[in-house]
Amino acid sequence: MRTALGRMLRDSIMLASVGLVLVGCMVRQDQPPTEDPFYFVDAEALALGEHGRPLRYRPIAPPAGLEGAGQNTLIIYKSSKDDAQGTPVAVSAILALPKGEPGPGGWPVIAWAHGTVGSADKCAPSMDKAEDPGSEPLRLHQVINRSPHPMLNAFLEAGYAVVMSDYEGLGTAGPHPYLDGVSQARSILDAVRAARQLSMGEHGQARLSTRVAIVGHSQGGQAALFAAHQQPGWTPELHLVGVAAIAPASKLEMLQYLPSVAEDDAEARASMPFLVLVIQGALRAQPALDLDRIFTARGKSIYQQSADSLCRTELSESVWVQPGQGLFSEKILTVLDAPLRAMHPNLKIEAPIRLAQAEHDSRVSVGNTRELKDQLNATNQGDTPGVPVCYEEYATVEAADDPRLGDHFGILKTDIAPMTRWLGERLRGAPPRVCGVGEQARVQRNRLRASSNSAISSSVP
Repeated sequence: MRTALGRMLRDSIMLASVGLVLVGCMVRQDQPPTEDPFYFVDAEALALGEHGRPLRYRPIAPPAGLEGAGQNTLIIYKSSKDDAQGTPVAVSAILALPKGEPGPGGWPVIAWAHGTVGSADKCAPSMDKAEDPGSEPLRLHQVINRSPHPMLNAFLEAGYAVVMSDYEGLGTAGPHPYLDGVSQARSILDAVRAARQLSMGEHGQARLSTRVAIVGHSQGGQAALFAAHQQPGWTPELHLVGVAAIAPASKLEMLQYLPSVAEDDAEARASMPFLVLVIQGALRAQPALDLDRIFTARGKSIYQQSADSLCRTELSESVWVQPGQGLFSEKILTVLDAPLRAMHPNLKIEAPIRLAQAEHDSRVSVGNTRELKDQLNATNQGDTPGVPVCYEEYATVEAADDPRLGDHFGILKTDIAPMTRWLGERLRGAPPRVCGVGEQARVQRNRLRASSNSAISSSVP
C-alpha cells in the first residue's frame, strides 16, 4: 500500500540537497555544524505551518533504527522552544513501523523518550553508527543508545509503532535544554503528530492510530511524565492511554549540592556530568541565569568549551570528575534552586501512570522514585481516589550490556514483559489495575521457570 511516506521519500533527496545550500544560515556561530546537514532546516521553511509538521524524512537503518521494524524512517519535524514566543525549532525522530500491515484504525503508537546521552549533536540516538567511534567513552555511549532496543523491539513485535524523538537540540540546530520538561514534552508529542501525518494512506486512511502511550527511561522518564501532562493542550487529537516512566529523573535540585561534597566523595564527583548538563537545561529555560554565580572563571571557560560538545560518557572522563579543580562558585545555591525544582515531574496527568524502579539503582535513587510515586498519587487522586500509580520495584534485575551501566540499565531488560503487558492493557482499553507485588512475583516465577528449562535442556546429550 502506498503511503504519504512512501510517495514522498524521493523528496527527501531534494530536501537534503536544499539543506546543503541552506545549512550555513542555520548553524549557530558558537556551535560547530553537525556532520549531516540533513538535520538542518532553513529558517524560512521552519516558520511555515503548525508544530508537528514533518519537514523532511529518509530511510534509516540499524543500529539507530530498530532491527525488528518493517521500516525505519528518520523524520525532521517542527516543534517549539520553551520560551515566551514559542520559537519554532527543528527536531529529529525515528519512526519504526511493525512488519506487515496495520489493522483498522492503524497501529497503536508508543512514544519512546530516551535517557541521558549528553548535549552534543553527535550524541543523538538517531546518529548512532555501526562503525567503531574510536574511543572508549563513545563505545560506551553506543551501548547506552542501544540498551532500550530489546524493549522497543518487543513493542514492535506486539504490533505497536514506535516513535523515538532525539529531543530539541540533539542532532538539530541549537543547544539541548536538558531536563527542560516543556521542551522535551513538545519534542515527544510533535514527533507523534509528524509520524501520523507521514503515515497516512493514499486515500487518507490512518496507518498510525490516535491511541498513544508514552514510555521513557531516566531523563526520558521525567520527559514522559511532562509529555503526559502537556498532551491534552498540545496535541488534543491524540488519545493518551497511559504513561510509563522507568527510573525517572526527579528531585533535580539535589544536584546543586554536589560541589560542596565532591572534593571528598568519589561518588559525588562521578555525578558531576549530570550537574553540568542540568545547568545547560536550566540556562536554556532561563537565559538570564548568571554563569558567574554558578562557576568560577576557570569553570565557566571549561563549561563553555565542553558542555555542548561532549557526550555524557565523555564528560565522565573529563576534568569535571577530577578532584581539586575549583570549577564551581560558592554562590551556586542562590542561582539554581528554582530552575532545578521546576524540572521535578510531580504533575497533573489525566492518563494512567506506571513507574518502574530497580531497588539498587546507583543513578536514580529508589527513595526518590518512591517519593515521586506518593506525590503523583496525591496530585492525581484528589477527592475521588481511583486506581493509584502502578509501581513496580525490582530487588534484582538482569545484567546490563556493560557492567558499568548497572541496574539503571539492567531494568530495561527485566521490565520488558511487565511493561509490554501493561501497555497492552492500556491500548486495549482495559481498566487500570493495582500492580506491584503480584507482578514482581510473576516475573520471578518466569525467570525461575526459564532457568529450570535451561538446566533440563542442557543436560540432554
